[in-house]
Amino acid sequence: MKFREVFALAAFATLAISLGQAGNVLVCKDIQDCKTCAESYIHILGFKEDCRWCLETNTCGGPISCPIGKPVIQKDAFKCPTPYKPTAGKRYTDALGRSLFAVATAVRDSNVTECLRNVRPDISFSRSYEVECDGSGNLCKGIIAKSEEAKALYVAYKGSTAGKQVFAEMLHGLTAQLGAWEKFESQDAGVINYFHTAFYRLFIDSGMEDDLVDLMKKHRNYRVWLTGHSLGGSLASMTALHLVKKKSVDKNRIRLITFGEPRTGNIAYAKEIEENIPFRYRVIKRGDPVPNMPAPLNPAVLTAAQYNRQAMHYRYLVHYDNNMGKGDGFNVCSVADDLGCRNTAMSNLADHTSYFQVDQDDFVRNHCPRGQLI
Repeated sequence: MKFREVFALAAFATLAISLGQAGNVLVCKDIQDCKTCAESYIHILGFKEDCRWCLETNTCGGPISCPIGKPVIQKDAFKCPTPYKPTAGKRYTDALGRSLFAVATAVRDSNVTECLRNVRPDISFSRSYEVECDGSGNLCKGIIAKSEEAKALYVAYKGSTAGKQVFAEMLHGLTAQLGAWEKFESQDAGVINYFHTAFYRLFIDSGMEDDLVDLMKKHRNYRVWLTGHSLGGSLASMTALHLVKKKSVDKNRIRLITFGEPRTGNIAYAKEIEENIPFRYRVIKRGDPVPNMPAPLNPAVLTAAQYNRQAMHYRYLVHYDNNMGKGDGFNVCSVADDLGCRNTAMSNLADHTSYFQVDQDDFVRNHCPRGQLI
């Protein structure tokens, strides 16, 4: 091939890149944006290699272009940063997080009404639901509550019980890591089998959904807040998606805030959540290991089909890199699956059980003192 032809081909490739046309390119390093980079690839000695977007340097390159151990985006532009620019009334605040965590914690009390009366006296009504959520006799619990003062309905779920329940969730998480998901609300979206079973037994079969839909019809101007800790966070995100996809409620009425939520579903599930739930936040405390599970495999060694079966978090992560004391700050991550926004290698189980410096079981035993949390 003559030099003139090579030059023309290179110029054409550069032009294609500049126009945002992804696919087979001659070089990755000339790509200037994350989306095009993540959707592009090159051929090296006959092998297809994905371009990589290096998050820290905001540059595109080939297989060894990004610093080892640093966050990389490849195969899927969905992971690329989406600027966090919430409109008024749709921002996460520490006060909002504490208020929702109070409701999520109240679910653990055998007397939910008394706990809510102490910590959230504006809530005037609550109803509890409890079922066996697996074959080992472990219980799952949820509540529906109402605040006329806040013009809000609340759906909150209890977190995992230590021991057999956590072990069962981990086993199901391992199978999900290998691509075994239960379909949920679409052909491609899938969730962990344990969460799928628990959701249908608790929210659907117990009558909880019917009661909530009835309340939403009676209070059409009320916002619907969904929350929970750990397993409860997964059930809350599933409930939010279910309600919107079923058209039981307008998506703009939904408010989803979870605490220590694990990776509930696969990549398609994360995309469904982002498409259907505009107001959504996952709150994570510093070294909480639960949100790291199940861990996705390295995309570099996966085919496209295998990659799409991997677990992934939806935006937006609210990360407290501290003890979550009153006045402590937080960061909101703009990248799907929290790439580079928190140190996933840091692991401290105590961080999972002490959000906002509250031990939930002690909080309930002490009759839910408002001043300790809000």
